[in-house]
Amino acid sequence: MATACQFILPRTRVSQSVAMNSLRERVYSAWKSGSAASPAIKTLGIRIVRLDEGRSLMEMDVSERLHNLSGTMHGGVMGDIADAAMGVALATTLGPDEDFTTIEFKISFLRPHVSGLLRAEGSLAKRGRRIAFTEATLTNAENQVIAKTTGTCLLTKARAKP
Repeated sequence: MATACQFILPRTRVSQSVAMNSLRERVYSAWKSGSAASPAIKTLGIRIVRLDEGRSLMEMDVSERLHNLSGTMHGGVMGDIADAAMGVALATTLGPDEDFTTIEFKISFLRPHVSGLLRAEGSLAKRGRRIAFTEATLTNAENQVIAKTTGTCLLTKARAKP
């Protein structure tokens, strides 16, 4: 079981040629510093626990502030952590001139989650030149599967930062 402070070095180090502002470099930097990789991740309190080439493990603490009308975790928030885990896993494989956007994802809810730790393990299933397929599994502290997701991402050229 991973802890919030555990660091596992990726199989391949970030290349010296990767631009400091590349998406891959920003993800690794956020992980190493313990900071949020994006404003949305920060707002929801999602943490990057572990990174490896094409893989990520993210966690968040769930309380009633994230509940729906039925008193369980809102499915849209589950979608947020799943999308983040899949996107961060893909980001670990990007070159300095690459970016991406999620163009589709599907989530299957298998059991409700009410409170406590929620983990999302994201992975890259297949990557082509223009399209990447990703997956994530959401589990609770007892390692029960809460939801399964699949995603499709469009690989794009990185935009110049202002």
